[in-house]
Amino acid sequence: MADLQTRLEKLGYAIDAPEHGGDFGPTTEMAIKEFQQRSGLDVDGIVGENTWKALVESSWTLGDRPLRLSQPFLRGDDVRDLQSQLNALGFTAGKHDGIFGLGTAAALRDFQRNLAVDEDGIVGHETLRALERLRMVIKPGLGARITEREARRADPPGLAGKRIALDPGHGGDDPGGIDANGLTEADWVFRLSAKLGLLLDGRRAYPMLTRGPNDGPHVSSRAQLANRFGADLLLSIHLNSHPTPIAAGAATYYFQGGTVASEPGEHLAELIQEALIKAGRADCNTHGKAYPILRETQMPAVLVEPGFITNPEEFAELVETMDDLARSLMEALERYFEYEPDQ
Repeated sequence: MADLQTRLEKLGYAIDAPEHGGDFGPTTEMAIKEFQQRSGLDVDGIVGENTWKALVESSWTLGDRPLRLSQPFLRGDDVRDLQSQLNALGFTAGKHDGIFGLGTAAALRDFQRNLAVDEDGIVGHETLRALERLRMVIKPGLGARITEREARRADPPGLAGKRIALDPGHGGDDPGGIDANGLTEADWVFRLSAKLGLLLDGRRAYPMLTRGPNDGPHVSSRAQLANRFGADLLLSIHLNSHPTPIAAGAATYYFQGGTVASEPGEHLAELIQEALIKAGRADCNTHGKAYPILRETQMPAVLVEPGFITNPEEFAELVETMDDLARSLMEALERYFEYEPDQ
């Protein structure tokens, strides 16, 4: 607990003195919630796996450690800062995901080669000085958005030939939410994903499910599978839940790292949300988040929750109208691929 409080205070979150030393009090909980909000995590005040990892990663600033391609990939806010600067300078590092992967390594070497810096693929003192010299010409966040826009413009319009990764949430030992009749979220989202896959196949797209009906691979494995598949986009399908059974409505989530959001991801989320509202779902809005499935995929990715499994009336309607829901999602994907970014 003391380590947690120390990390939060170093990031600028205030914790009252009586809680120092390991007491989990109201200001510690508030600091956690503020950090979760800033980091694009679920705001529940609980330090689970994702919150702790994000907290550790946030402790790194550019220059604290040498950055290089390694296994496992280095992660942290220092990597995100590096990606932001490289993208803004025109060296394509990809998504601002804070993960030092192959794309970031290639962009770094390209930067070093063009700036006549030792092309060693390591962010050391010489590379940091070169970045510092160019800091005044950098417009953070712009480069990644331009790169995504150009990639969309280069693709031919239409669903035909597109590779679509469909990610049914949960599975295996993780059933997700369970309704009053024992139907699990994992089963329901798999059925919906399978129906959507058949519709996409009928439009000559190439759908791929990240899991089977009975297994539940780790979210990082799902992301890696979609990356190897070369997906043009990923759609992760879940259901929402809440202690209050009257909670209802649909929500969609796109990747946002820090202040920079995925432009195509945000557009796809808006199209899906619009389709769900048109289909009769209450509007719980679109939200930028840093969920692992959105962060670790190299393509635009959206997570959708069409409704609440904990609302008996809404869930019964979702079960009855699954075919219509699959068509609504397919039509949103069609609209996404017909879109031509502004020049």
